[in-house]
Amino acid sequence: MSAAEDQVLTELSLFEIPGMRQLTAQQNTGTACVWCADPLVQGTRVDLRAGIGWEPHSCRTCYPIRVAVVTTYRNLYTHWTTCEQCETAALVGDRLCADATTQQTALLRARTAAGKGRPICVSCHELITEQELNDGTFAPLVWMGYSAPHRGFIHTGACLWHGSTL
Repeated sequence: MSAAEDQVLTELSLFEIPGMRQLTAQQNTGTACVWCADPLVQGTRVDLRAGIGWEPHSCRTCYPIRVAVVTTYRNLYTHWTTCEQCETAALVGDRLCADATTQQTALLRARTAAGKGRPICVSCHELITEQELNDGTFAPLVWMGYSAPHRGFIHTGACLWHGSTL
């Protein structure tokens, strides 16, 4: 397995695989997909390599969809945290640069394909509206929780200023 594939599996484990307590016995033992719960047979499943004593697997349909969610989020976050234009725009609530907007669109498509709802702002706890999604006035945010990093979204402008004091 390549380093890139290892990274994807690590990110899937951290961000996309539901916790053991949220899964059925079949999902925890790898005989059903962790996302769609469809039964899995040898040769039709992807080992998510979560850890010793826990054997979550994915079906071949769900796996690329969830990889796309993780990959597009990582791409947007990496861009957003290294682009001076986006940093400035985010602080005042303006649209991010064209590259970030393209990446936001890709991320929203991946989230839709994965059956995820609209993002919620981690600062004000409001849904990011359709208009805000269209305007691109939201950004990715990663913060450290008690046991793992958490990914989320934040409105640019006032929420970002408020969130930066956390």
